[in-house]
Amino acid sequence: MDGQFLTEIMDINEKLAEAQNEAAMKEIESIVRAKQKELTDSVSRAFEQDDFEKAKEILTKMRYFSNVEEKIKLKTIPL
Repeated sequence: MDGQFLTEIMDINEKLAEAQNEAAMKEIESIVRAKQKELTDSVSRAFEQDDFEKAKEILTKMRYFSNVEEKIKLKTIPL
């Protein structure tokens, strides 16, 4: 996992922790969904090219964004 990616995830998590209103949450959610779409397209291409190492790396990144999506849901819908 490259440092730039981990920094990006940390930044998104910080923004999420600091988000105080629905607009801020929507902005973060939009960023995460765009990243997930981009990664989904990339993993599809990797599988089509039988590049399983690249696909594995992309799926790992997708998992990080999936975790952020879960945090957004938990923060948006209080128990």
